Amino acid sequence: MPYRNDLGAVMRPDLHVFYVLDTSGSMQNKPIGVLNRAMDETVDALKQVAAHHSDANVKIAVLEFNSTCRWINPAGPEYVDDFFWQDLAAAGRTEVGAALRELDSKLSRNAFLNSMSSAYLPVIIFMTDGFATDDYEHELNRILHNKWFAKATRVGFAIGRNPDTEMIAKLVGSSEAVIRTDDLGVFARLLRFVSVSASTLSGNSHTTDEEVSGSAAVKMARDMAGVSREEVSPSFTYEETPFRDFNSDSSGTGFTWDSTRVF
Repeated sequence: MPYRNDLGAVMRPDLHVFYVLDTSGSMQNKPIGVLNRAMDETVDALKQVAAHHSDANVKIAVLEFNSTCRWINPAGPEYVDDFFWQDLAAAGRTEVGAALRELDSKLSRNAFLNSMSSAYLPVIIFMTDGFATDDYEHELNRILHNKWFAKATRVGFAIGRNPDTEMIAKLVGSSEAVIRTDDLGVFARLLRFVSVSASTLSGNSHTTDEEVSGSAAVKMARDMAGVSREEVSPSFTYEETPFRDFNSDSSGTGFTWDSTRVF
């Protein structure tokens, strides 16, 4: 919610929306074309959210991954009104672990979250159509120490004929936060609606540290798009064990918060 700084000026918290997008070789031709069109439309939709949302400054950052990974906006998240989509090309492997490592390095007050105002917990949206070609689980275990990631609103898209839906569920923490479809039209529509729903829910949080579940964003997006749960849900159930203590391993998960990295 807006607050006043020491000079009495009204300040709005930043709301960062991160996209982590698979642009490996299997995304060539129609899939990458649909992704580019969907992201262009999604950015326009987020501009509408920002225009009608007085409580938050919406910012966007995009990380593409293939044999390497690259930020479309390497200087950091941009205000959505200043952001224009740049079409991506598809080639290479599916280095999910490298993408998680790069994302982890930027989810910090010392990097991409160095807002002059306060910041809501971020929205992170993943998309892949395949299987990781590197050791993503090691990097996932590491990034789960990062509060900004672990408490973010995380949503995953598993698209195409043979995506690793279980991997995506692990990345976002719940199978209920995964959209599984081989219909590219459904994917494009739901990417836009998920972006709007997740941003709206996060921006309407009462405090900047109030968590919004990815599953709530997915449910809202399905309702907005008129898509049933059965049409886009994985065929299994997965739920990440929640952390109970930022400073100790009392949760029994084997993880502890690293306060030197998360703020």
